[in-house]
Amino acid sequence: MSINKRITLLIGNMGSGKSEIGFNYALKYQSQFKRPVKLIDMDIIKPYIRLRDVVDKAQAMHIDLLLPETRMLKADMPIVPSKIVAYLQDDSYDLIMDVGGEDRGSITIAQFQNFFQQTDLSVWLVINPYRPFADSPEKILETISTLQMSTKLPITGLVANPHLRFDTTLKNVRKGISIVREASVLSKVPIVLIGIWHKLYSEAFEREYTPIPILPMKLFLTFPWEAGKLTGI
Repeated sequence: MSINKRITLLIGNMGSGKSEIGFNYALKYQSQFKRPVKLIDMDIIKPYIRLRDVVDKAQAMHIDLLLPETRMLKADMPIVPSKIVAYLQDDSYDLIMDVGGEDRGSITIAQFQNFFQQTDLSVWLVINPYRPFADSPEKILETISTLQMSTKLPITGLVANPHLRFDTTLKNVRKGISIVREASVLSKVPIVLIGIWHKLYSEAFEREYTPIPILPMKLFLTFPWEAGKLTGI
């Protein structure tokens, strides 16, 4: 039986901001679309922060966050939620999947290729051009090639997420978008979303980049050394 659910895979290198994009996109999705949506933590590479670390915030924001089993939440090993097949087959909701960084994490989803073929699937590469592995169009093209090989799926869209955390300026954002735009032209993969800290967002900025959708983002995930920072700002 064909599955009609919509699945959005968020892939990209570690530190690109996949989890923050996923959290904020889920918030926007549930407010603008009729179908319910669930957000799944598929990050099996050990980063500083993962969606499972903000489960309380997700509950407070009414985001349905799917996680590994409780006893495995802090495990430093490649854990894929055991119910992933059921999540993929359930057509009562759409799914946003935060996939682990780089080819080591993304390769885990290749095993579900048959299920993806039955869905309305989007594969979005999240790019922060202020990370050393994505600071030029050439490096972004290399990432596209590597991740398409590891996932065995074509990347259908680029998410421009240029930021320097709390030090981000509009000048940073515009410069970063220009790098992603050049990579988009060279790869022929469209930019499908631009992420921007909500404190920098304005209607004028949105008009500047029309027709690309803009995602104003609050920052819910923090690194250990940012303990003094307020989250959700």
